[in-house]
Amino acid sequence: MPIKRIIPLFLLKRGRLVKGTRFSDFVDVGDPVSQAMIYDAQGADELLIVDVEASKTGKMIDTKIISQMIEKCRLPIGAGGGIKTVEDARRCLEAGADKIIINTHAALNFSLVKELACEFGSQSVVGSLDVRKDANGDYEVYIYSGTRRVIEKLESIIKKLTNYGVGELIVTSIDKEGTLSGFDYDLYKRISSLIPVPLIASGGAGSYDDIARLFKETDCDACAIGKMLFLRDYDIIRIKSYLRGEKVGVREA
Repeated sequence: MPIKRIIPLFLLKRGRLVKGTRFSDFVDVGDPVSQAMIYDAQGADELLIVDVEASKTGKMIDTKIISQMIEKCRLPIGAGGGIKTVEDARRCLEAGADKIIINTHAALNFSLVKELACEFGSQSVVGSLDVRKDANGDYEVYIYSGTRRVIEKLESIIKKLTNYGVGELIVTSIDKEGTLSGFDYDLYKRISSLIPVPLIASGGAGSYDDIARLFKETDCDACAIGKMLFLRDYDIIRIKSYLRGEKVGVREA
């Protein structure tokens, strides 16, 4: 039975954790370090933390926050936000991150993916794509926290990211993000047939059944959860217990 990962997704803004809806209307949900300790204790498989303002402001994620999280918890951490050079990535890894998450600058410069994979290994490079359906039902890729559309087709971008060396891919449905209305299952069915690397689904988790359905109906290897954990009465222990009852393989919490 394949083991599925449950991953809290931390969105960072001015040093604080935030949650929004469709990449807007953000509200403060706490301190990243204390929240990391909670999910570490509950048995999360890893953490992903992304600064949602970094690329738009020309900055990168604050590596001090990564170091503080590493001091307090044992979980592997993937970090992103404004990473546009090998040296940016190196700073995150030296601060304690296990993986680098690249979104905007990967889509603008695919050779960056190759440089990072060559320097640090594909296992350390996570490609991130934010997508939205257009009026015709086709998926379009957006960068700069969902504010600028990329002309190139989704399938082409995915092919380039995987060919250039990403070790896994996280895909966020902008339409579903923060809605607590369930994943875009058709999106992940479509993407999973295109890629040879693990796929992380993000955007829409709102209940136990949403997560169980994702793993039963798609080939996703993991799901990233945000608002469901922060603003509803759910925790990693109960999520994993429910999934085991649904015959979905997960690591012990």
